[in-house]
Amino acid sequence: MARIYVIDDDEQLLRMVGLMLERGGHTVTLISNPVDGLEQVRTDKPDLLVLDVMMPNLSGHDISREIRGNKHLEDLPILVLTARSQEIDRTTALKSGADDYLSKPVTSQELIERVDGLLAKKGGHKKQEEGVVVTLFGFRGGTGRTTLAVNLAAALRRISQQEVCLVDFSPTGSQTVMHMRLQARSSWTELPDNLDWTALKERLVIHPSGLRVLAAPAKPVSPMMPSEENTRAILDILRHHVAFTVIDAPNVFSPAFITAVSAADMTLHVVTPEVVSVQTAVQLNRLITKAGITVKRKSHILNQPSPEAQLPQAAVERGLNTKVSFLIGYDTNQSRAMSQGVPLTLTSAKSPLPTVIKRMAEAIWQRVATQGG
Repeated sequence: MARIYVIDDDEQLLRMVGLMLERGGHTVTLISNPVDGLEQVRTDKPDLLVLDVMMPNLSGHDISREIRGNKHLEDLPILVLTARSQEIDRTTALKSGADDYLSKPVTSQELIERVDGLLAKKGGHKKQEEGVVVTLFGFRGGTGRTTLAVNLAAALRRISQQEVCLVDFSPTGSQTVMHMRLQARSSWTELPDNLDWTALKERLVIHPSGLRVLAAPAKPVSPMMPSEENTRAILDILRHHVAFTVIDAPNVFSPAFITAVSAADMTLHVVTPEVVSVQTAVQLNRLITKAGITVKRKSHILNQPSPEAQLPQAAVERGLNTKVSFLIGYDTNQSRAMSQGVPLTLTSAKSPLPTVIKRMAEAIWQRVATQGG
């Protein structure tokens, strides 16, 4: 999360840009007076500055030059955002000291990508050489696995401010895009045989938060899809181009499931406090062991998606013969979050689900940051 100042005398555009940046996980200060804005930047240096050009009394170019002449601010990333779109305007902006330039109107995706790029370039966010893969799985339906995958991916995106991709490997329809009210143009079924990052990136849909999503097909396909080869190709490319890949694994023992679990750096087995869910989890654990699948850093997540719990945590742990790493209580806010298309971890809610998921994401990010990627 970065502290960003936005200076623009058009208050309507100012609020719009502020909303885009907030959805991207940043803390935003909106300033409509350029003279006051320059003084605030001098007094309290932000992590990044977004500037309009055409403003009364002091233009964006003037502010850029003033900042570059100040030894305490000379390394401040500056993004010029203006209605002027000619090449001469871009050249003038860069000569005045701006690091990048965008012409209005701008989409949320364009803005977030440019901002993240500037933050990473200036060293505000260390980029990992190889990304981390986190797989959530469980064969019992109704455990809230997809909800947790969506919220964990969104939380990792907000906390790390690095590239995060959520992958939905379900062969029965994409639930992840429904959770975020996204329109997926394509899915992993349309990926070419000679897959590379460019081809994969074109098929990713982007949430306003900056989170990338590889959707499952809209209509059911064979439970054996995608193949082991295709699954591995997707994960290998993502590992080298995004900081975190969060996988919502299929609920069938398919090539994609086996690959997603074995390729993961961390695995989260989602269980609910009910007899059938625990029994299913035990059987799945046995199946994984019998198949000789190596599972790294496995944790069991006890999630309560309904108001009543059949079993206490102690009974679940006895059934699983292991400790539960995280307990998530029933959250009344989740239905509203789904209807709005905004994961709870991107809201200010202090309820059970976002509280625990944010703690999980912080623990994952801290481990990665401490190890230097």
